[in-house]
Amino acid sequence: MSRLCEFLRECGAFMLLTLNGGKPAGRPFGAVTEIGGDLLICAGAGKPVFDQLKENPCVQFLALKAGTRDWARADGVARETFDLEIKAQMLRDCPNLLKYHAQAEDPSFHVFRVAVENAELHTNGGTEKIVN
Repeated sequence: MSRLCEFLRECGAFMLLTLNGGKPAGRPFGAVTEIGGDLLICAGAGKPVFDQLKENPCVQFLALKAGTRDWARADGVARETFDLEIKAQMLRDCPNLLKYHAQAEDPSFHVFRVAVENAELHTNGGTEKIVN
């Protein structure tokens, strides 16, 4: 697992920013995993974030680790995946999702692969570029 994904998971919750009609829209997310170097997130159809991801796939993650001043910022492009094995991996890695989606085949379970283009981790030790 990449340093970015580990950091997001350690934070417990992070902000996902999308575009809503050309304006930024942010909301907390808590489920993330990684496969093949891409981050995986999910969003339910009918929610504004789902529509925003479909309309404009550019996203940004922001996370602050509780009790510290350590934070991360990453941006990338989200594309929905219909691969049932990837969706099943998301459920295995984020079992809290099972209370909403019993299986990968659930038609309301939509998973997005985010190809991270840039990411930085900011700690007391300075700024570290963790993805190019």
